[in-house]
Amino acid sequence: MYQKYTGGEISAIQAYIIIVSIMIGTGILNLARVVSEVSKQDAWISVLINGIFISLIIGLITYTVGRFPELNFLQYCSYLLSKPIGYLISFAYIIYSIAFTATIISFLTEMASTWLLPNTPIFIISFIIVITGVYMIQHGLTVLARYNEVIVFLLIPLALLIFVGMPEVRLINLRPVGATGITAILKGVVPSFYAFAGYEVIMIYYPYISNKSKHITKYSVLSILLVTIFYTATVISQIALYGHEEIQHVLYPSINYLRAVDFPFIERMELFFTIFWTLTVLGTVGLQYFATSIVLQSVFKNKTTRFFTYLLAPLVFGLSLYPQNTPQVADIGSIIGNLNFFFGILLPIILFIMCIIREGRRKNEQKI
Repeated sequence: MYQKYTGGEISAIQAYIIIVSIMIGTGILNLARVVSEVSKQDAWISVLINGIFISLIIGLITYTVGRFPELNFLQYCSYLLSKPIGYLISFAYIIYSIAFTATIISFLTEMASTWLLPNTPIFIISFIIVITGVYMIQHGLTVLARYNEVIVFLLIPLALLIFVGMPEVRLINLRPVGATGITAILKGVVPSFYAFAGYEVIMIYYPYISNKSKHITKYSVLSILLVTIFYTATVISQIALYGHEEIQHVLYPSINYLRAVDFPFIERMELFFTIFWTLTVLGTVGLQYFATSIVLQSVFKNKTTRFFTYLLAPLVFGLSLYPQNTPQVADIGSIIGNLNFFFGILLPIILFIMCIIREGRRKNEQKI
């Protein structure tokens, strides 16, 4: 175990920030478009339902891992599900996390190439992002958490940008509320999985929280609800501006939304958004990358994560170059969102059920 607040351990407050920071990443860029494709003008309801559901899931996660405060992901999975299954799930998570990290980098690379560096080769941008990620995490979780502590404050001005288009919105684009039907609204939850993905890293980082308290579940749920409010407000504002039909022709509504508004003192506000958003997503890259290294460390029983940090770099770099264009990146993001259904929803429920069963057996044995 790491020493307190040095070399890798984090505080409970930093854990909440990690949840918010890792969730608000690349998924927000096209969230309104992909969800409204299914649930039309009721896309915001789909996002709200998903956020509330995930807040319940994070409650199950913190309850379950809280019963094993000194065990890592591999250890408590092995205890609850058997050792072979624990190793199988850990290897599956490693593959998922590597793919997730590479997808985030691909999104970031495409955005930087489109809006900031159109004449720079894609592989150069991707290489710089990977090197930056490696540099961020080579000094451990504490440094990475502190970076996200600073970066999370950038989310405040980004959140305020939701309101800049209010004079141009047409509320009729949101009506009639609920007209698409409950089936379409529930189907619209699935495309939003990618935007919410990442919160499951708390299963990896929980053992490194130094001041574990009874309030961790409460504030973890509040962190999810905060992101849910942000996402829901974003989707409402963008659909109200474009309408659910027109928004299907907008690749990244979150950026084009800013182009639809004239700012009195700042020209091309979308460039400022892209710069700030890039710093935020670098935090997401670091958190997901480091989670992979931690699981690898526990599987192969190394003393540090640094070896795996360097080992993964070429693989993550190569995978990030696989998508040839923006639509392919978006398609891979949808696949990652579907995989998140297992690691972010199904696995926590299974672990929670097994935890309850084992606790019940232990109580019965004590009575006997």
